[in-house]
Amino acid sequence: MVGKMKSLKLACVGGGTGLSALLSGIKQFVQAKQASSEIIDMNRLSAIVTVSDDGGSTGRLIEEFDVLPPGDIRKLLVALSEADDLVSSLFEYRFSSNGDLSGHTVGNLLLIALTELNQNSFPKAIQEASKLLAVRGQIIPASLQPTVLCAELSDGEIVRGESLIPERKNREPIRRIFLEPRGNDSVAEITAHRGAVTAIRQADAIIIGPGSLYTSIMPNLAYSEIAEVIRTSTAVKIYICNVMSQPGETDNYTVTQHVQAIIDQSEIGIDYVLVNDGLASPQILKNYVQQEIRSQLARICTYAEEGMKFVQQESNQTPSQSINFVNSMSDLTKHINQLSDEINLITDSSKVQIFFDPQVDQLDGVEIVTADMIHDTKVVAHGIELDVVRHDPQKLAQTLAKTLCSHFKLAGS
Repeated sequence: MVGKMKSLKLACVGGGTGLSALLSGIKQFVQAKQASSEIIDMNRLSAIVTVSDDGGSTGRLIEEFDVLPPGDIRKLLVALSEADDLVSSLFEYRFSSNGDLSGHTVGNLLLIALTELNQNSFPKAIQEASKLLAVRGQIIPASLQPTVLCAELSDGEIVRGESLIPERKNREPIRRIFLEPRGNDSVAEITAHRGAVTAIRQADAIIIGPGSLYTSIMPNLAYSEIAEVIRTSTAVKIYICNVMSQPGETDNYTVTQHVQAIIDQSEIGIDYVLVNDGLASPQILKNYVQQEIRSQLARICTYAEEGMKFVQQESNQTPSQSINFVNSMSDLTKHINQLSDEINLITDSSKVQIFFDPQVDQLDGVEIVTADMIHDTKVVAHGIELDVVRHDPQKLAQTLAKTLCSHFKLAGS
């Protein structure tokens, strides 16, 4: 039992926008000096972040400089920064020219430069960037090895590449996530960063998420050392469930399915699950549905065009080639049916948002904590501004702090 008002060591495991929102909320919560904030010392917080991103600016930098992905690290640096707002804004500034710099952020480029200035040490680059941004807490990459994130689907197909997993044509559910060496790296075994394992081992509380289940959270758990240290730790383990389903990853997932996916991947026991119970606006839910339907219909059109080409070519084929034609058409039909079924499911906007349902969710031994933790915001995707629903950083941090106070029976609960 942790003594009254003693600050806790927190290890936050995840990646991307979800983890940066959590860390930003924790920082703001502590700065507000609320009663329960005394259990959190920013200097005792560690963020273990996935290094499997391969899209956008990050993907281009990986190809050009053969480095670890800087994108998620950059987001966390900004989230934990206590520097002047101008410095943080500069770090996040994204070039919009038509040249080679187009799409790159200053922060990503700076991390590459700091890596090269420090004998290609990525951890040292993070430390130097942390000084520039007055970061409190540690940001630790899950591994120092270049890897490719892979997903094995329920039918055995393998999809390679983090950015390709949610966009894959085959919409069979994901069975498991695993990692492969990137490029010509011939290491026999992919290992986690020792610093990440140590930070988790020393933690009083391990926070998993929020973030994309299969492309932000699971990549960390795909390292056997990280999965084992979480599994064997006596720390309290808290999973923060996403507020919205994610096409290509968690279509129509319940809270139970989110938790079960983590258990299936790593055999980790979860003590608490934080679930949003705030309602998103009907218009934004409608926008989510419309965007997903457009995406699915575009995929169906692609398959249909592919099928028409097969039909046009079939008359000139040999008998053996005709067998291939039948098999190909069978596969196309299966994929089109999958997409059609998904469209039928998502036309109900209530299935887009994730809630705990005691009639459906069976989580024996896991305590469910529900609270209104969302807000509406805007993001830019592929140059288009979209209205989306995300965790509200401050509400999320407050709910987490209350859960920690209650668990450890500390003041402020």
